[in-house]
Amino acid sequence: MALIDSVEHLRGALDYHLSRHNLLASNLAHIDTPGYKPVDLERTGTFAGALHVALEATQPGHLSSSHGAQGTASVGRVIEDPGAAGGADGNGVDLDREAVKIATNQMRYDVLAQLASSQLASLAWAASDGKHG
Repeated sequence: MALIDSVEHLRGALDYHLSRHNLLASNLAHIDTPGYKPVDLERTGTFAGALHVALEATQPGHLSSSHGAQGTASVGRVIEDPGAAGGADGNGVDLDREAVKIATNQMRYDVLAQLASSQLASLAWAASDGKHG
């Protein structure tokens, strides 16, 4: 069903941006950690597909994450930020750069949330046979 599929795609995109936000916030939390290399979330599938994100362990000691609610395949992976430059202590976190990435990611999340809300309102309207509340 096309309407439900579009909501599912939006949910997957929201999941992707939420996971990316958590990674970017983690970078900021490590701003004073010597030798820390910032990470980002790379999309490995099409945006139109379900974007259930399962984080890939980059070190053998990292905990593994679970797949999306319906167990779909991962289409995102954690990568070391290729644009990060190391400081004197080897830490590659740049406060301004991370803040811009977080703000951009948040704007995308907000737009997707509005689209999902609109789609759900359309489904609710259709389910009520076009009658208002």
